[in-house]
Amino acid sequence: MGCFESKPSEQHQPTAVRGCTDIFWLVVYVLFWIALLVVAVFSFVYGNPLRIINGYDSFGNTCGVKSNEKFAKFPLSGMNTVDKPYVFFLDIKELRQTLKICVKECPKQQINSSMALYQYYEDRDTKYCRYDFDMSLLKTQQSSDPKYFAFAGPCPTIPVYKSKPVLHRCIPSGKNAPLHQVKDMYALINSWGAAQQVFSDLYKTWPTVVLVCGLSLIFSIILITMLHWLTSIISWLICIFVAVASIGITGVLWWSYYKAKHSMETDAKLSYLEELVRNESTIYVLAILATCIMIILLVIIYYLREKLSGLAALFEEAGKCMIELPGLAGPPLLACIALAIFLTFWVVVIVCLATSNYPNVRPLLPFTQLKENPANTSVTPKPGDLPADNNTYKTFDLVEY
Repeated sequence: MGCFESKPSEQHQPTAVRGCTDIFWLVVYVLFWIALLVVAVFSFVYGNPLRIINGYDSFGNTCGVKSNEKFAKFPLSGMNTVDKPYVFFLDIKELRQTLKICVKECPKQQINSSMALYQYYEDRDTKYCRYDFDMSLLKTQQSSDPKYFAFAGPCPTIPVYKSKPVLHRCIPSGKNAPLHQVKDMYALINSWGAAQQVFSDLYKTWPTVVLVCGLSLIFSIILITMLHWLTSIISWLICIFVAVASIGITGVLWWSYYKAKHSMETDAKLSYLEELVRNESTIYVLAILATCIMIILLVIIYYLREKLSGLAALFEEAGKCMIELPGLAGPPLLACIALAIFLTFWVVVIVCLATSNYPNVRPLLPFTQLKENPANTSVTPKPGDLPADNNTYKTFDLVEY
């Protein structure tokens, strides 16, 4: 009994039975991670950001890559297209149905005949016919046969217009380019989803993003290191850097807006591409916001300039603390690296997921059209070999995503 009849303190007794708690939520957590891993595996297997960025041909080959997946019954799939980064449409009047191939470069001049097409191949080593087509046939008398030049191939329709690459697609740009077909090609590019466009841009610019993040991390480490030796001027250095960075970013944004607007005014056809129009508007809005933020920061720095000297004592104490306990910088750095790896992994998953599609197969032409255009097949069939059923579809199919 305690003094003055006070109650004795009760000693804590350990729990007799110990066990796991919140088992249900642990199971939910594990199942959640399993589901995320399944999604990640699916995105890595079926996703390919380069398929959106570089485009793909009618045989399932992604342009501009070293190795492609080989599909059964498609002898022209699985090709090395690392030297062919651009998509070329054989007939710009039939964009949804025409054959697409990967080419080394877009036509630098207009091609008006089969001999000119062959001469261009000889001079620039760029083939605008199907991969398995013998270009020497263009020198024969049969080269004048219009069956060789159709939307189903094997060679493009004449004339082949001078083109330029727009998002890795060859789009006619010469003075003789048909305006209606050019608009259709831009409409085809505009049909991509906004999410696919955003993620494809992120995939293309990831080296720049990583470089900027790395430089920011290095600059932060340098500032922490300088806290002990430059305590009297570190606050001024931070303010000067913030002011210079805000002015520089604002200038870069306005310069980018000027370049985007000037390029669209110079080439009116670029205004058909919705992505460029959105980019111009986005850069314009960001430039205005950056200008406002820059003005606010400069005003704050100006009015607080007399109080910056008072921060020297605070930074001096912080510097002493870092010298005495250098391990304090370790956990934040490790946490930053872990978060960077985690976010990078899931950004890659999201990008691949946004571009994941299972390849489908569709017939190119009914057999009646194949009979009229035997040049589409690698081996020209004999008239007696053609089946009588006109509703039968030919074996030459196209791969679509």
